[in-house]
Amino acid sequence: MDQFANRLKQARKKAGLTQEQVSFELEISRSNISKYENGDISPNIKTIKALIKLYKVDANYLFDTEDDAENKE
Repeated sequence: MDQFANRLKQARKKAGLTQEQVSFELEISRSNISKYENGDISPNIKTIKALIKLYKVDANYLFDTEDDAENKE
């Protein structure tokens, strides 16, 4: 799993949301949410913005490749 996908999954879990809840909120299939989190496909910019807002995370957290990115929230 790539870093972005892993952080996306961590952010969802930290927000206390299930894939089904995210799917409902963003009107995206649950299978696509799973594919984003597994690194099988990448979300488009509009979806990334919506995920950041829903998860209440900084974009740098999702994209930063530094080991200490989790501390930058």
